[in-house]
Amino acid sequence: MRADQGDLSGVSTPMNFPTLLGVYLAVNAIKDAYILADGPDCTLYKAHFIHGRHDLESTLLSITGRHRVLFTNVCSRGVVKEHDALLRRHIMTLDGIPEAGLVLVTALPMCSITGVDYGRVLRSLKGKMTKPGVDIPPDSLVGDWLDGYSQTLASLARGLGLRRGQVRKGSVAVIGHLMDRNEPDQKANVAELRRMLSALKLETVSVWLDGGSSADLRAVERAECVISLPYGRLAGRRIAELTGAKLVETELPFGLTKTQAFLRDAAKACGKKAEAEAFIDRELSRAVPRLQWLAPLRFLGRKAAFMGDPFLLDGFLDIAEDLGMEVSGAISRGRSAHLASLARRNGCGAILAEPPVFAPEVERLMQAPKDLFVTCWCEREWPRLENRTLEFGFPSYRHHALFEQPFLGFNGMLAFVERMADVLSQPDRADLRR
Repeated sequence: MRADQGDLSGVSTPMNFPTLLGVYLAVNAIKDAYILADGPDCTLYKAHFIHGRHDLESTLLSITGRHRVLFTNVCSRGVVKEHDALLRRHIMTLDGIPEAGLVLVTALPMCSITGVDYGRVLRSLKGKMTKPGVDIPPDSLVGDWLDGYSQTLASLARGLGLRRGQVRKGSVAVIGHLMDRNEPDQKANVAELRRMLSALKLETVSVWLDGGSSADLRAVERAECVISLPYGRLAGRRIAELTGAKLVETELPFGLTKTQAFLRDAAKACGKKAEAEAFIDRELSRAVPRLQWLAPLRFLGRKAAFMGDPFLLDGFLDIAEDLGMEVSGAISRGRSAHLASLARRNGCGAILAEPPVFAPEVERLMQAPKDLFVTCWCEREWPRLENRTLEFGFPSYRHHALFEQPFLGFNGMLAFVERMADVLSQPDRADLRR
């Protein structure tokens, strides 16, 4: 139903994703992590947003039935009763799976509001469990998918018993990489982060998260410096506090501007300023000439709009400005708190934070003339988009990566611009129907 068929703005759902999806994205990115969700069977179905749809290489679900997501199946009648014994039984089931390296526990609000202390339940199994167990505070009533991912990383930092290890000089850990799927695009992002830091003569000993095992997470203890990205601020602070590592909170390196800021922040903290400037000069000398001829041909004066991850939106605005595009508006699939860095941005139309699907402002943005719409999958709300559309970010149900093509860093900038140029070279869908 469209907004002009009646005012539905007060009853339509906000354009955001639930906390549990962010938790599952983190579980999906740790290959031997298993999670128990206290709640009914819909907790399992949320894994379907990821497995086989957004991530073709996900292992959250299994044809054998031994899924990495387990639920208690507590319903509205059972939730008012004490069910610690049920929780303990399910936790021990996960602990007994040979492939499991980490057991996580969280809940839906209908269970957590009764005051169940999941940390206490895990502590009651001390000496019985053979795998680390970590509770993730169930914040579904106040958070969103980005908070869920961040809270999972912070819970791991708290619950893994991290301490200062044998620190290697010139070693760094990147905390807060959004490993939203295990396909080659995200693997390429991890490789690009490592490549850029290596050019500064820094050794990346750990990336939270990178698709590795739970044991790999402990390598963060060897880091001399923790580089925190927006998706992992809480975890970065906790890890630096526990290990004594130096902490630097920097930008997500999406686009040339943010990538340079990322490198300069890391270099300043690690005493690698000369190496950073030399590397930036080399990379700009390689990238800019490739963009110079394409920008006036495909991008200059064109109009774009964005819908999706607010942290990617920040970098996208820089990319659009560098290419001479006008951003007519944007929709953040995240809470307004995630847009703090955009408060002083100019040169962009209205930025809407998790607006109701049928809000008039959303309808105006969707109907406004645009040459390119960069968006996560949104065909449930708009099954027939009229404009040239580039699917990007979480979730992406149509676009999948078959080879290592990043979107972060200098190489990611070139790859992302190439994707935009390919879409802009196509005829507009609305024109084809005329």
